[in-house]
Amino acid sequence: MSGALGRRAFSCGRCCQAAFVFGACVQAGSTLLKNFGDELPDLDERFLNGRINNKEDRPFLERETAVDKVLAELNYTTGSQGLNKPRLVALWSPRGTGKTSLVRQLAQSKQYADSRRYGRLLVFDALFLQQYLSTDADMLVSAIIIWHLLQFFHDYTVEFAPGQNVVFERRDFGPVLQLLKQSHSTPTPSGDSVLSWIASCCKSRDDVLDQWLSITEQALAAPKDCPRLLFLDQAELLASASRGQSHMRGTKSSLTDICSRLPQQMACFCTGTLNLIKGRPDIEYTKLVVCELAALAPLSRDAAVLAMKQWNGTQYDENVFNQIVFFSGGVPRLLRHAFETSGIFKSKAATAFNAMSKCFKGRMGLPDLVFLTQQLLYHWFFARPFGAAFPANNSVQVPRVWWCFDQAVRQQLQGELKALNIRLDRLLPDSLQLVASNNRGNVARGKPWEELVAHSLAARFHLYCMQRNWTANNTWAPFLEIYPTDNAHLKMVLEPFEVCWKDGVSYPQSEASVSDTAGHAIMCNVPFRNAHHDLLIPVKRVKCGTCEYIAAQCRYGAKKTAKDLNKTSQDKARKPKKNEARDTLPDMPNVLLQICPEKDGAQPFKAGTSWAKRQRERRYSLMSCKSIIAQLDVLRLL
Repeated sequence: MSGALGRRAFSCGRCCQAAFVFGACVQAGSTLLKNFGDELPDLDERFLNGRINNKEDRPFLERETAVDKVLAELNYTTGSQGLNKPRLVALWSPRGTGKTSLVRQLAQSKQYADSRRYGRLLVFDALFLQQYLSTDADMLVSAIIIWHLLQFFHDYTVEFAPGQNVVFERRDFGPVLQLLKQSHSTPTPSGDSVLSWIASCCKSRDDVLDQWLSITEQALAAPKDCPRLLFLDQAELLASASRGQSHMRGTKSSLTDICSRLPQQMACFCTGTLNLIKGRPDIEYTKLVVCELAALAPLSRDAAVLAMKQWNGTQYDENVFNQIVFFSGGVPRLLRHAFETSGIFKSKAATAFNAMSKCFKGRMGLPDLVFLTQQLLYHWFFARPFGAAFPANNSVQVPRVWWCFDQAVRQQLQGELKALNIRLDRLLPDSLQLVASNNRGNVARGKPWEELVAHSLAARFHLYCMQRNWTANNTWAPFLEIYPTDNAHLKMVLEPFEVCWKDGVSYPQSEASVSDTAGHAIMCNVPFRNAHHDLLIPVKRVKCGTCEYIAAQCRYGAKKTAKDLNKTSQDKARKPKKNEARDTLPDMPNVLLQICPEKDGAQPFKAGTSWAKRQRERRYSLMSCKSIIAQLDVLRLL
């Protein structure tokens, strides 16, 4: 016998051959498997590839911390002798962040080599259960284990009792569940060896759990102390299925119901997009220990570079690559779709955007062409869509709003916003148009930035009214409700004012100034080259009811210094005329905001200067708009 055959023996087709390895007998004709001391062939196909979406190994980057945490929690469970109930280790993270890849990586890890080899590692996708959730939880657990054994020992025969064998063959989950139900009503075992085995040895959940141990021990000589593990993907499908209330008045779900039926000390690692266990006391789960892990963080730029190389698809040049990373938010699945396109060094971002859009179309039923333009932060407990999680602050960056190019939908949105005097293309700039623009740099960003600020403020006001079911025409909202900020200085500047922007954004026929009578629309001076102030924001003083304008200077690039502000007379109500010295003009009493993406609050000025005095009097502040403009960085594309 050759060395290779001596190390491993397995059946080849249905030929009548037999091999004896270290006292084990593997018969290819009858495929009898008994005390086999080596790894079964095609092991990944048997226990992994047909059970989760990821059927191939993919780049696995910056997930070492997550792997270590999962291993620590699972090892604590399987190694703790005092634990008298199963332990659910749950990782909740948005779509596309690499949860299934994490399951695959853990399932193939050396730490679980024995459980994997001996058939004690059960990998399962909750999607298989979705249409059977009304079934009793004990029967579902039994069906899952039987399904696993049929998959794992496919094409082999195992003796489950003296002179009685079961021929294992792959079957879908539905037929397995039906077979289990049928066995309870079949008085005499039929010619189906699987049905006979189930009818005689799998009469209850505990029987099935015992069979999991005895079958793997009989066929593979599995040690008695080899731990059983369950890896469950897409667990949100079970977590969202309510099973009523426990006797402790805690909400039960199919997830908790199924996992609590597992043996004592057995560990279950589950991943999903929606956490429906969060914040509930452990006492509600008297039959189950629940441990939660932080969501998966987005990939860094360096990791994205490595991923692009490892996927070996399109290798984008640096400028386009930066746009891809920016748009994807570091979400691995979106990056993969961009990198798996064919070709080398594509010069246009549209190639990557179209590739990423296929990810959304396939998963969420979106139209053919969708493009990314908005960045949002949600508490990840509520996050269902694709996104990159930030474990430190429990938030998720959804990779911006994807433009829908369905003409009917777009026209409806435009019509509804037009009635509010808000332009959709100014509120949410179309990234594809920005990418296609020939203009670049801070100058090109200036006008879009002014309009982005104006339309975002107006939209925030209308959202404020809608949330409270108030009519915009007679609503005055505190400025700080429309523009929330944690900065103490900006708070003091905005606190005295209320706003009513019922007329949205207006583009005046002649340049607007702080001397004009304040109305109910934000005045945008974009049409006028070298306008004195970019925006005039109407406000009302709470104490006296006086209406006036706040002047705004919008800068997408670096903020203007005191010298620059003096040069353009930003502290004056108007620009000096020809041969008129700026010092002869009176000081503007109105508040001036310099709106640039850097930060909120006070700007460093030299003590004793007019700008330091203005700022001290709460008539000047920086304002970033980070808290109201979701797509704050979209103009980087220009």
